[in-house]
Amino acid sequence: MNKSSLAILLVGALLLAGLFVVMKPAPDPVAPLAEDQMQIVNFTVKDGQLAEGPATVAVTQGTHVTLRFISNLKDEAHLHGYDLSADLTPGETAQIRFIANKSGRFEIELHKSHTTVAALEIRPRG
Repeated sequence: MNKSSLAILLVGALLLAGLFVVMKPAPDPVAPLAEDQMQIVNFTVKDGQLAEGPATVAVTQGTHVTLRFISNLKDEAHLHGYDLSADLTPGETAQIRFIANKSGRFEIELHKSHTTVAALEIRPRG
């Protein structure tokens, strides 16, 4: 390959790269979901035990889920299988937000008190 062929090839590649940058579509903006577009589950924890809230939460795979916790003691809520957690501070609301993309049954545990407060059941779509 001679120098002029190489130069033409290089100019063509640069033109294609420039056209790609100019013509590529903009990414779709991801709008935040409204609370009515997700499943929100509230838990009240008192002295390391579930005081209010469901013992089992059932959702369909693909659902946007928010788990909200309020506790009278400092602890950490942990969603097994997703490795997500939230620090619980007395009197403050803590939350774990995620998309339920794994199916199965997952425990929601308080780490300091070693208590399972609920189970999350994610059913496959379809």
